[in-house]
Amino acid sequence: MILAALTALLAAGIAAMFLARAPRASFALWVLAAFFLPIWVGVNVGFYLSAITLLTLGFLVLHGRRFRLAAADAAMLLFVGMVMLLFGARQVELSHLMSGVLELVLPYFWGRIVYTRLGSRTITGWIAGAAVAVGVLGVVEFVTGSNVFIGIPGYEPLRATWGTLQPRAGFLRAEGAFGHSIALGAALAMSAAFVMAASLRTWAKVAGLIVVGAAEVFTFSRIGIVTFVLTIVLSVLVLRGVGSAMRWVTAGALTAGLFVLVPFLDTVFADAGGEAGGSADYRGSLTVLLGQVQLIGGATGWQDLVVGDTYLGNFTASTDNAFISLLLRYGWLPTVTLFGVVVIAVIGAVRGGRMSPASVAVIAQVPGLFAVAFITQYGVLFWFVAGLAVSSVLTPRGSAPSELGVERRSEERMFTDGALAGTSSRGR
Repeated sequence: MILAALTALLAAGIAAMFLARAPRASFALWVLAAFFLPIWVGVNVGFYLSAITLLTLGFLVLHGRRFRLAAADAAMLLFVGMVMLLFGARQVELSHLMSGVLELVLPYFWGRIVYTRLGSRTITGWIAGAAVAVGVLGVVEFVTGSNVFIGIPGYEPLRATWGTLQPRAGFLRAEGAFGHSIALGAALAMSAAFVMAASLRTWAKVAGLIVVGAAEVFTFSRIGIVTFVLTIVLSVLVLRGVGSAMRWVTAGALTAGLFVLVPFLDTVFADAGGEAGGSADYRGSLTVLLGQVQLIGGATGWQDLVVGDTYLGNFTASTDNAFISLLLRYGWLPTVTLFGVVVIAVIGAVRGGRMSPASVAVIAQVPGLFAVAFITQYGVLFWFVAGLAVSSVLTPRGSAPSELGVERRSEERMFTDGALAGTSSRGR
């Protein structure tokens, strides 16, 4: 046992020495883990650390030594500071402190760092490739009725929760390695922007989008399908580097796809009956929880309350609304501060005319934030993409990324061109 542990530590040390000088390999490994390792693969060290969280933490240590913080990062750091103080004052639970730092903050900074190391083209290519591969597996899963990922062993409490298949109206909902069809749908929707922006021929990108779109449909996730369509529409309208041929072909394929698929999906959701309708009603009823949110600090005792005819304990097991979930955990001020990072990224992209695939993905996900919590890898991927979106605004066009960690000096400017405060000549 001791020999095995020492061997594992030695192997990890050798891998770390190699990966410390190989940001491309590090990112490739991270993408593969995010898209193809279920959340129950990890270790329990008093608290659970998934494989993707361990890799994120490790790569931050290996590649973050020369990373320079910028003003936009202040909101994220302020969030961390407030949550830690609230934990010390027993206003935030330890599990919520750990999940906030490990699953929201660390992926954001990994996105910031990896963009400065590799630049947009490499990141876009890897995410697009992984998404297409996941799409192929999603289609195979739907056709065969089996999921290869649920057989992967891991931390049993999580595997018991997420390692099950989901039917809807007699069909198997594709979920891939994401443990839930909604999480897969969100990941595919975000990834569609990267497929659109990838450096591929038009026919290859269209084929990739068709595969990703088919897998999205087979999740039978309404919010996933909506955000996928929104991502494609925004990409066609605002993404630079998408040629006119790609825009027209994509628009035509999307129109034809909707014409064929809407009747099919309408039949599926109608056949699902009470299950689909009850899911929608449940999400609508979550607004009753807003009355329990504090200005700062987690809501306490709401699980035992009855408001009107609603017993709030019904929402204890799941709160399928990322924004409300974070409000209940941390309060208004920390949550608004956290999402301030997203607002900064969006304002910077819009005002500067620098819409990147990450910016499009984040904007298109806004409806999803009010329909699903940050379950499994969804939260990690969303905040990673948010970090990419911030970096894409800060990085001058045409700058070559440093492969060994030399920072772009211009990051220090941090929206002094008006992205944050509206001080540019364009905004005057």
